[in-house]
Amino acid sequence: MNRLQRRQTLGRPSPENLDQMEQEVDRLVGADDKPAAVKLLVELIEAQARARNFPRAEALRERLMAVDDMALTEIIKAAEIIEAAKSSALDDRHVELFSALYDNLDAEETNALYFGMQARQGETGEILYSEGEANGRLFFLNQGQLNLFFTRGDKQSLISTLEPGAIAGQDSFFVTSVATTSLAVQLEAHLMVLDFDRVIAWKEKRPGLVEKLEEFCRRRAVGDLVAAKSLERRASRRIKIEGQVVAQILGQDGDLTGKPFRGDLADLSNTGMAFYIKATDRAARLLMGRKLKVRLTIPAPDKGKPQAVARTGQVVAVNALYIGNYSIHLCFDQPLKS
Repeated sequence: MNRLQRRQTLGRPSPENLDQMEQEVDRLVGADDKPAAVKLLVELIEAQARARNFPRAEALRERLMAVDDMALTEIIKAAEIIEAAKSSALDDRHVELFSALYDNLDAEETNALYFGMQARQGETGEILYSEGEANGRLFFLNQGQLNLFFTRGDKQSLISTLEPGAIAGQDSFFVTSVATTSLAVQLEAHLMVLDFDRVIAWKEKRPGLVEKLEEFCRRRAVGDLVAAKSLERRASRRIKIEGQVVAQILGQDGDLTGKPFRGDLADLSNTGMAFYIKATDRAARLLMGRKLKVRLTIPAPDKGKPQAVARTGQVVAVNALYIGNYSIHLCFDQPLKS
């Protein structure tokens, strides 16, 4: 069978005959027919790029350069084919969510970053990394919610509930340090995850991309969130007070969900409150970052009429007291007195 007959048998590149085409490349290289091998390699690269098998397309381009490093037109064309296919395969919503980053990248940097990450699902309650442990991953949140928090003793304190368009892990990503915070999935999350090993590889080939990514993370320093949180905590004085609390979780749509649960009021301020509950460890921890609606009655001074209060707010801390007992700390959406 001559070369023309072989090409007619193989036909147009498709998933079914790509292996045969690669075998044909081997035969052509062995026969020292470089022009034919180069032409077939370009077709293979285009087929793999069209199928979004970009690692294979890149590997074939490396082979193209090894077969004939003087086939500059074909080598450049192969690179353009791959980059064009990558650009058309980008998730537009992800790029829009992180436009502050991608708007500063050129097309090649955009493709390198996006296709250098791995898609990952996070289940509600899952810990993605823990304070005091090494973490070499940067998390880009496409959908869902994450809780960024720190722990002091048995108490977890919420720093921020991260929404789509947020990143996490930056406090330890670019430095040789353990994580200074913990990250948990609040609501089922769709993530893109970048490993630091990938960034190490870019430092030589794409230093501009690394510099831009580092600057993007620097502008979202975790320390700024912690400082703001500390100011929040000092905003109003808490008063020790006794009473009953009825709480119920709010869903993403703001509607009440699940069954109400009861607790004992511990203290109250103009901007928040704390109350005690009995629960399993998992149930208590899952309240972190949740929105609650609470109802309580405040005793009036001088034996006046008690005041009924209803407020919504976010759980900002969960404190383990002793087996089966926890204190829940809530920050109100609206203060009791304006």
